[in-house]
Amino acid sequence: MVNSPSTMLSKGEKYQEVIRDVLAVLDGEPDVTARMATCVSLLNQAFEAWFWTGFYVVDKVKKAAGTDELVVGPYNGTLGCLRIAFGRGVCGAAAATRTTQVVPDVHQFSDHIACDSRSNSEIVVPVFDKAGELIAVFDSDSESFGTYDDEDATHLEKLMAAVFSI
Repeated sequence: MVNSPSTMLSKGEKYQEVIRDVLAVLDGEPDVTARMATCVSLLNQAFEAWFWTGFYVVDKVKKAAGTDELVVGPYNGTLGCLRIAFGRGVCGAAAATRTTQVVPDVHQFSDHIACDSRSNSEIVVPVFDKAGELIAVFDSDSESFGTYDDEDATHLEKLMAAVFSI
């Protein structure tokens, strides 16, 4: 992995580096938890403005019983919410709609769940397995407003597909 000064790289260049590094580290690694933890670690290091980075995983036991719920998975940051129902908050909206949610100001999101009061912007990307089933959502929060945009969505969707649709 190349350790270049991240302040000198554009957002797109940072994503190119982190995607390259994640894929290199995970080459041949089949375990989903290891894949999630690696994504969290490398993404969190690459983007200084992200204070919470992690996954909420579809609870398979609850799903089998007919309830759609996410449970916290590998993450880096302050204490995360432990469980989130599909359709609730930004993570639940991404899970229910199976679409990326880019929220420049979480205080304007009608059903935002404040797991940490420092959160001012957020991005949540649905994560699918090779069969197209939703297995998790990737979530990142920032203390700054407007941290995430369509460029983040594009790169994170690309990374999640490359890592989990294998």
